[in-house]
Amino acid sequence: MDKFEMNGDSGFYTSNGNVVTFEVQGAISRDGMSNSEYHNLYARYLNENRTMQLQEFTVPIWGEGHNLYPQEVYNTVSDNKLLPEILQKQVEFLFGRGPYLYTTITEGEGKNKKQVRVPVEDEKIMSWLESWEANGYGHFWDYLINLIEDFYHTNCCITQYHFNVSRRVSGSIPVRALSYQCSDRARFATNKQIPVNRQLSDADCQYVILGDWMAPASEFEIYHRFDPANPFVYPTAISWVKDKTFGKSIYPFCRWFKGLQEWIKGSNLTPRYINSYLRNALNAHVHVIIPGSWYQHEKGVLENICRDNMINGTARSTYYKGVKLTDESGNPVEFHEGMMEQLINYQLRQITKFLSGEGENQGKLWASTKWGEDGWEFKDFPGSFKEYMEAVISYDKRADQVILAGKGINASITNVENDGVLSKSGSDVYYNYLIYANALVIAEFYVTQDINRAIRYNFPYAVKENIRLGFRIDIPSKQQETTPADRQENVVGK
Repeated sequence: MDKFEMNGDSGFYTSNGNVVTFEVQGAISRDGMSNSEYHNLYARYLNENRTMQLQEFTVPIWGEGHNLYPQEVYNTVSDNKLLPEILQKQVEFLFGRGPYLYTTITEGEGKNKKQVRVPVEDEKIMSWLESWEANGYGHFWDYLINLIEDFYHTNCCITQYHFNVSRRVSGSIPVRALSYQCSDRARFATNKQIPVNRQLSDADCQYVILGDWMAPASEFEIYHRFDPANPFVYPTAISWVKDKTFGKSIYPFCRWFKGLQEWIKGSNLTPRYINSYLRNALNAHVHVIIPGSWYQHEKGVLENICRDNMINGTARSTYYKGVKLTDESGNPVEFHEGMMEQLINYQLRQITKFLSGEGENQGKLWASTKWGEDGWEFKDFPGSFKEYMEAVISYDKRADQVILAGKGINASITNVENDGVLSKSGSDVYYNYLIYANALVIAEFYVTQDINRAIRYNFPYAVKENIRLGFRIDIPSKQQETTPADRQENVVGK
């Protein structure tokens, strides 16, 4: 009868009277690694579901081990040479030629049937949008641009609704205006008593608190969270639209940030490594050979100076080649071996100061005095200057590729190619932009969600006529498909 037993990483197997013993190398260590990963995951889960108390409100923290996730994203991204411009291009791609009103119609038949956006001219809606600025709020273009910025940094759009006093009276315009609220100032909150055995959920958070989370002792503003099912119950409310992150019940997180974070940090450090090396390293790596005759000569000079100073009771000079010859009171001191260390250090500082720097010392000469055949010697030191620079630059290029891939943007439409060369292929740019533009529907939905709600609240006929606000994202025609006149028109932006 076959029998198999295993204890830890070893065991035995019997079959037809034959016995085979075995040992699985590394089994326990792999099991330990698995348990370690599990414990790390569990610890991170507990950490991400921490809360803080602010007066009578419970505030779930936004971030791992801190409540400063938007600030963390900004600080990491802003130091990078690529990401700020990449994110700005995403804002520009989504905003396109600006917001416009449209309705959707169906064209074609059968398999050729498709929905097409048709621009709509509506004076009432546009007059309301243009009135925001006159009523003391920001221009609706500024509002939308700011929301796009937040969406691409933190996957959320936070809007404050400003209602008219007569918002519940039939025939009046209930929404006076909308205003943007920055995600770095906003956090969810609840005043409910949550059982200790239950995790805080999104549905529990009926408040939004605005304030400076870098200074928790500062003043905070507390608002009711906007409820689409009962939109006019409060004189003002804040809507928090978010592209939910899988596994996160309350706050959204950038899908690209965590995976790219270490690459971004490494890319940010690259210029520091190079600049630090140029500032602190010798332009030519050298090994300095100090002859014993020079050492003995300088030692004799110092001994004589110190002896004369002690006999005279005063020092003619305070220093000799960087060596201090007096004490704190200005009295001469006797010679000691430490003086020779000071003298050698002084000489080496002069040499390294002369040879190092950011280019200002290149092409200059170094002169020294030689006694007999025993002068100072400078020999090339077997270093790896070239290899070091090549390794740093190679990592930097790889980091750029990973960042672009992680952001889901082809290098051709960001104007960055390998080694920083601008993309020269028109067809490559065109087709990659076409693919990217077709994927902007989700981003547009989240960014325009609240402004389209407000349009429906203020102008009920917009629901029947299917009028919505979106972004005019025009797909440019290929150059061979346009006439010279059309090309000129596109250039001047008519």
